[in-house]
Amino acid sequence: MEPSLVSVTFPAVPEYLRLARIATADAASRAGLDYEEIDDVRIAVSELCSLMSGDPATTVTLAFQVGGGSLVVEGESRTGRAEITPNELSEAIVAAVADEHSLVTADGVTRFRVVKHARSAPSGTV
Repeated sequence: MEPSLVSVTFPAVPEYLRLARIATADAASRAGLDYEEIDDVRIAVSELCSLMSGDPATTVTLAFQVGGGSLVVEGESRTGRAEITPNELSEAIVAAVADEHSLVTADGVTRFRVVKHARSAPSGTV
């Protein structure tokens, strides 16, 4: 499958976190991740989106890059707030289920990146 990029934007409120989880699970499935890997990346993205939720005047945009047995999810929200920092539990959850992750806030924009590789993925992919 050729690498593809799909994005989704939704209001930054908890009621729309289900949309983030469903879109992430679909993209992970298309990337060739197995059931446990799909659940892992879905949990990571949900946790990070929940940190950015709470202001109905803003949106969260997720971009999914699928290809070569890997999934890269990049999230962005113009929160207008100072730095968003995960608590210890959130950090532990994301670190346990993602192969790579980051979360930064600069100039009122919070961005995160989550990478999950299929255990059976060929080396040197995404």
